[in-house]
Amino acid sequence: MNGRRMAGGLVAGLCITAMMMAGEKKSGTPSELTDLERVGARRLGVRSVPSSDLPDVTEQAVVQGSHLLLSAAAGAVYALTVDEDAGVVPSGIVFGLGFYVAMHWITGPLLELKKPEWQADAATIGTHTIVHLVFGVATAAGAKAAANA
Repeated sequence: MNGRRMAGGLVAGLCITAMMMAGEKKSGTPSELTDLERVGARRLGVRSVPSSDLPDVTEQAVVQGSHLLLSAAAGAVYALTVDEDAGVVPSGIVFGLGFYVAMHWITGPLLELKKPEWQADAATIGTHTIVHLVFGVATAAGAKAAANA
């Protein structure tokens, strides 16, 4: 495994994290990541702020730091499982969809952090699918660029 390929997940995670933080600021409502963190905190018996409040600096560091760690782990999985000669778009699409299924359809509901994705409306499923496709292709592109650097 080329260790530099794992940078793809981190770069993609940084981009998506920045987009989510900007969305929170623009909309004035917490992101889905913040909601997930708060559900998890309540399940662990940790004090949590009201659901409608934007995260403060400490909470934002926990939420976004956790997201970046997950993205880095995803980048490592990509680097370990995908051949270096694989095409960026096809491997990115498969990876992004696989990650989406693993997180939103299986892990989140199993951990009771979110309602099952099959109970979401079409717009939510569509948004999640697109975001994870972009993440997958960005991970593949980042991994390819890092490996060729």
